[in-house]
Amino acid sequence: MTGSTLLAMAAPSTRTAADRLREVWAAGDYQRVGVRLLPASEQLVVDLAVRPGDRLLDVGAGTGNTALAAARRDADVVCSDLVPELLELAGRRAELEGLQVATEVADACALPFPDASFDVVVSTFGVVFAADAELAARELLRVLRPGGRLGLTAWRPEAPGGRLLELVARHAPQEAPGEPLRWGTPEGVTGLLGRDEVTAVRFTERTVDLTAPSVAAQWQRYRDWFGPVHVAWERLDQAGRTRLETEFTDLWARCTRGGGGGIVVPNTYLQVTAVRAG
Repeated sequence: MTGSTLLAMAAPSTRTAADRLREVWAAGDYQRVGVRLLPASEQLVVDLAVRPGDRLLDVGAGTGNTALAAARRDADVVCSDLVPELLELAGRRAELEGLQVATEVADACALPFPDASFDVVVSTFGVVFAADAELAARELLRVLRPGGRLGLTAWRPEAPGGRLLELVARHAPQEAPGEPLRWGTPEGVTGLLGRDEVTAVRFTERTVDLTAPSVAAQWQRYRDWFGPVHVAWERLDQAGRTRLETEFTDLWARCTRGGGGGIVVPNTYLQVTAVRAG
């Protein structure tokens, strides 16, 4: 089933915010883009000191980058996402690696887990797209036990990843998922989590390089595979498509490091680690 078919299945008047979010991320082929963010997942589980036996929940897990990174450290992992198609691929990846990972379809705004049921809760570039950021933040803390560790990543607003999300929101505001840029600043995260709910909060700027053989190849990847860009492309008329492509390619061309073949775009993200107050 194509992304455009999925979008046509629900009339705008009946589609909920969760429906729109599910449709956006079911479009394209997110694994082909998301797998390139694996270094951020590996770094997060190291910085959280994930240990064997830790009960860990990955929220908005997509195809399982962080869930798999935690399972490699022998944690007891639940991989959750709103999109069944992404979780199916996460399960296949775990099977191929011989890892034990449970998958569960779940909305970050209404997690189907008891209070204080996890030692570690993480989300890498996932919960940031929740339809209600404040509700999702409360849910992250609700399912985390007192003294448990929380780990999040989000694109900095000024980074290419953040500017890309802003670009999509301008071209297709009706389909732009969540408030991802709110999670990309210390002030935004503090406002969402609250000052009294967490301790030992640490904000760290990190960078992951996004590469491609050319700017044109990067555009094709995102247009075909990355849900928000793919959906925006499907929605726009020809003039809008031309503007979106031009602005995307200009952004990537400006941000690439020079020299050598292909493009290398350093993408800065905010990593947040914290402990739930007891």
